[in-house]
Amino acid sequence: MRKILITAVLSGLISCHSSEKTSVPATVPNETLIVSGKGKLFNFNLETKKLTWQYISKEDTLVNRNRFTYDAENIYMPFESGRLIGANINSGKVVWDHNFINPSYLAADNADNIDAAEDHSDKDLGPVFMSKPLVSGNMLYIASAGRPETFKSDFFVIDAKNGNVIRTNRNSTNYNYFQPVENKGNIYVNSAVFLDLHYQSGSDRNGINENAAFEHPLYTQMQTSGSRLLFGDDYGQFYACDINEDGFVNAGSNATPVSNYTRSEHFFEWTYQSDKYPGLGDDQTALLNNLLIVCKESEDERKMALIAIDSRSGKEKWIFQPEDIIKNWQVVNEKAITAYTKNKILVLDSEGKVNFEAPIDPSLYPVSNIEINSKNELLYISGKGIVMLNRKTKRAALLIAHTFYPSSIPLNQIKYFEK
Repeated sequence: MRKILITAVLSGLISCHSSEKTSVPATVPNETLIVSGKGKLFNFNLETKKLTWQYISKEDTLVNRNRFTYDAENIYMPFESGRLIGANINSGKVVWDHNFINPSYLAADNADNIDAAEDHSDKDLGPVFMSKPLVSGNMLYIASAGRPETFKSDFFVIDAKNGNVIRTNRNSTNYNYFQPVENKGNIYVNSAVFLDLHYQSGSDRNGINENAAFEHPLYTQMQTSGSRLLFGDDYGQFYACDINEDGFVNAGSNATPVSNYTRSEHFFEWTYQSDKYPGLGDDQTALLNNLLIVCKESEDERKMALIAIDSRSGKEKWIFQPEDIIKNWQVVNEKAITAYTKNKILVLDSEGKVNFEAPIDPSLYPVSNIEINSKNELLYISGKGIVMLNRKTKRAALLIAHTFYPSSIPLNQIKYFEK
């Protein structure tokens, strides 16, 4: 049985970076907005106000909760059906399109002792992608979510240029919903109550005792900052681990059977929990300078807050407490936070202070994240199309008419590219 790994990032003080970042900005001929939602991917020209191209995954038009990532040329989009594509940002040409068949299931992994008489009627189903891919150099990394009692979850190393699968490795559990993070050649994935390490080349991972587990699932997006791995569990507790040159947690031995994070506080540089907001507001996290931004909620789930934690000390730096529940938020351009509640659209600076707020026009209610364009205007999509909010007048206007679908869960993602 494969060993389960609990570990984190290489040492060496490097600048703070987020799994959301792309090292090379995309080059576009005009102001561009990429939109994804319900199995569709769109490119809108914001200057001509026209749709440039679209891609539709027919198997995923009812629901697709995944997010795309990109490099200088291509958008990489996973789908819950198991499809994963690379498409040119400007032309929409699909560079590669794979609907993966899970090789570990078809091979019926001998260690699993699958009965030959067992019903394998769904064996041709691909892996379930429920996460955002990470692009690093010429490689793409993504963890699939396994299908219980069908096949396990795999970590995919993919050539970003042609879509060829370089290697697959087994993850600790089926439950992999978040983008991998990378630091100096090591790739990390949170797999339910475990943290998995895979090498950038895709070679087999190292491991420590399989009993080393967290008490609660690590259902938040991980981040890396300097020599630290930053992550949280679904009970609202956040952690930082310092990492040695081999990619393992500095404290303790990676061979000892008592290496268990739940019982060994010395594994952590710090832990953080808010007394006023102990719950987890959502599973999103972000880095802003040296701050880990998280969303928390009160015990009675009636109030929410954005909280900035110093990634080096674990101390609370600021807290933003809106009057209403936070519907959506993100760090934009590495310098601001956009968010909206039931009634307001907000922009915060890096110190958590509101530098813009405006009432939401009910007829143009947001159904996506909010971007900021080169003129400092806000962009988002509503059910009617792409909306621009002028920060001087605080008035929202429909920029491009197009039907998008609202949902009780965040299914739509947009990304603005400056010319």
